[in-house]
Amino acid sequence: MHHSICSLLGLIVLCAAAQADGVNLTSLYGLGLSNSAEILYASDSDFEEETTHRWTLYHAPTYYGAIKPATEADIQHIVRTSVEHDIPFLATGGGHGVTRTLGRLQNGISIDLSNFQTVELDEENSFITVGGAATYQQTYEPMYRAGMMMAMGNAPCVGVVGAALGGAVGMWQGLYGVGIDSLVSVRLVTATGDLVVASQTENAELFWAIRGAGANFGIVTSATFQLQDAVNNGNVASTSFVFPAKHNASVWEAVRSFDTEIPDELAVTAIASFNHTAQEPTILVNVNYYGPALDAAQYLRPFEEAGPLAAIPVTLPWTTLQQLSLSVDAAACTPGQYVADYSIALKQTDVDAYVSAFNALTAFWEEHEAFAGVLVIDRYPNAVAKRVADGETAYPHREAIAHLLIENHYPDSSLDDSVNALMRETRARFQATSGFDELSVYVNFAQGDEGAEAWYSSRKLERLKELKRAWDPNELFSYSNPIPI
Repeated sequence: MHHSICSLLGLIVLCAAAQADGVNLTSLYGLGLSNSAEILYASDSDFEEETTHRWTLYHAPTYYGAIKPATEADIQHIVRTSVEHDIPFLATGGGHGVTRTLGRLQNGISIDLSNFQTVELDEENSFITVGGAATYQQTYEPMYRAGMMMAMGNAPCVGVVGAALGGAVGMWQGLYGVGIDSLVSVRLVTATGDLVVASQTENAELFWAIRGAGANFGIVTSATFQLQDAVNNGNVASTSFVFPAKHNASVWEAVRSFDTEIPDELAVTAIASFNHTAQEPTILVNVNYYGPALDAAQYLRPFEEAGPLAAIPVTLPWTTLQQLSLSVDAAACTPGQYVADYSIALKQTDVDAYVSAFNALTAFWEEHEAFAGVLVIDRYPNAVAKRVADGETAYPHREAIAHLLIENHYPDSSLDDSVNALMRETRARFQATSGFDELSVYVNFAQGDEGAEAWYSSRKLERLKELKRAWDPNELFSYSNPIPI
């Protein structure tokens, strides 16, 4: 067992000088860990390289150090020891948590799940079981070889479990619903350090809660998902359109044309960004059709008529589609950036709201050379997601037809006040025409200032509060968009 510069042969003596913060993690946790577990200190020169690097440094938590458990028993021991010594903790999988509420943890420990990256595919029963830190990228080839798929998030580097606990909205939603609809069971370490299974038949109330609010209830060590056959032999007809800024209203009109009717096989993603060299914004629209290219043609017409500068059609395997997406937005998998996300769920498309937001964002781009934000519209069908009754899971956004996400990239906190003011004004503008009675925000995209009713909905919040009081009364798991007790 690696303990940074500290050794079990002389815990107190060798570590005393090493702990500038006065917390000797090795003496507190070491004797209860397995031989393969590791303890690392934030003061170690290789701490960043040896631990999971956060995607964004915005409102980041701070740690005395990290513990890399090797077994589920290690995690149980870490939780119990942390409770005993009143040390706050966060479990880290893919490292893509974006909410500012994570920054409430200051001077705690990271439970780094890097050793929990297993991927096991049971082809006979169409199941895939992943460890708590496995990423989507690790599941692609096993699923593709088996001719199977499930609903997933969009970025290959995102942790499967982390995305699924919030819902797992993504570009395959039209075919398979949201990611939690495929979730069969999880193994989870609770606030008491117990290891439990949650499924439809075991701890069913907990299983209800973790499907949409899962970060509030424990540390998932592994999760099993039901797979389905890949559509069109796993091939996608993907067309990318590039539009000039002056055609932005036409682009939003094209998006709106799918408000009332959209085939399950279609997914539309629009990304507006700014080229500081050319001093002009551009809009990229990616239209994916999970079927033959000839069948896709009719759904491309609204965008063809919107006046693109270019249209690039390709047919490719869905695994390559992710690489195409990443080539467009490489920042999605680049750790260590300063990114402030704002988002809102929409029930309808209001063209005027988009035009107004696009113009305001363009003015901000032009004024601030260091600002490199992108506006993303994820327009996915929700018919399959709505076949699961609203009351079946804690996830509250099945009525949403789109999620608007603005990823604000800039160097440091000096632009925080200006960015936050613009984003809150933009969010309010969309909320007024969203079609929802209350602010609705997908929890995995949340900024963290919206509140529990926006993340979990007022209709589900009381039930979630009751379950929070039952499973985590001391609010140990309350750093990621917490359910208030």
